[in-house]
Amino acid sequence: MKKLLGFVILGLLSFNVLAEEFNLSSAKTQLVNDNINVAIAYQNYVSVEEHARVKALQLLPTLTIDMLIANYQYTILRSVIPEPTRFFDAKAAKDLAEAANINRTIVKKNLLEDLEKTYFMFQFHKETVSSLTSELAIKKVIADRSQEAYDLGSIKFDEYYSVQRDLVAAQSNLVNANEILKTDEYALKLILQVNNLSEFDLILENLYNGTLSFPVDTNEAMNIAVNNSKEIEQYDWLIAAAKNTKTGVAVSWISWNGVGFDYFARVSIAKTEVTKLQLQKTKSTIELKNQVAAMYVEISKLQEKVVYQNQLLQMAKDNYAQALANNNDQLATLITVKKAELSLLNSERDSRRLDYELEFKFIKLKRILGTNMITNEIPKA
Repeated sequence: MKKLLGFVILGLLSFNVLAEEFNLSSAKTQLVNDNINVAIAYQNYVSVEEHARVKALQLLPTLTIDMLIANYQYTILRSVIPEPTRFFDAKAAKDLAEAANINRTIVKKNLLEDLEKTYFMFQFHKETVSSLTSELAIKKVIADRSQEAYDLGSIKFDEYYSVQRDLVAAQSNLVNANEILKTDEYALKLILQVNNLSEFDLILENLYNGTLSFPVDTNEAMNIAVNNSKEIEQYDWLIAAAKNTKTGVAVSWISWNGVGFDYFARVSIAKTEVTKLQLQKTKSTIELKNQVAAMYVEISKLQEKVVYQNQLLQMAKDNYAQALANNNDQLATLITVKKAELSLLNSERDSRRLDYELEFKFIKLKRILGTNMITNEIPKA
């Protein structure tokens, strides 16, 4: 009995492991809490922070065997007053620790963006598989009726062959769509650190990013993006670290070791590093602004396409309704109805594709504006 109970408990635990259900919000929570990439970024931050702490501790007075030498005054003075270079190295290490911490946030934001895009991509391809399944069923009806008509000599071979070829193409398209859906599922499991053998169920989500409070003015959006960019902020800490390193090198002549022959070369290199980082920050700022401007243009064009595609969708609906009204169960009218239904399915897929493309653009815009990817609150100017 105990063994049986043990097997039952094991079975229930296995079921919990093998069956996982997510909505977009729970998936984001799972990613932030458990994703190994976030954990690695955090460990990098801890490592750099510890390095900064070591640098700071090196500034504290030390008691060594040198205290026993004859010139004890020199030793005590050197022990209590650290060299300027060591002081600025410690400050630089602290700045680098802050930059590493910001990098952890950048990794998290990028993963949340990838998760949301992949989530909606999976959802879109799931809709596509459903639509292609319906299309295959319709084409099978047309192919069966065409077979009957060809056997009776009502249609020629060319027409019969064309219908059969369309049926095979529909079968191939469905297979390809299912493969793409499996790829999306694997990508989601990889992002969420879910066992690939687990059952995986995603709750369908409404497209929502286009309804967020994005800035209307492009220039305002560019300024918001720069002011809230973690990548730009990271450069500030890196520049601060480079400046402290440069200062440390510059005052290294005020040391217990004196000035080495490489002093001027080291000062020049340190200055170059500061300048290089400042230029990289400027370059990144310009690229970010251009990215925002380009995104606004792309969104505007897509929104225009959506309007036209919706008109085509309505025309396909009207055509299908008219075909149904004219149907008298004859072969010709049945084929007309089925072709009108196929046209409607194609129009619906095209409309959904544009809707999802627009959603992906808004997700990207949301990310580059520095939005919190969990609360979805767009930053203000």
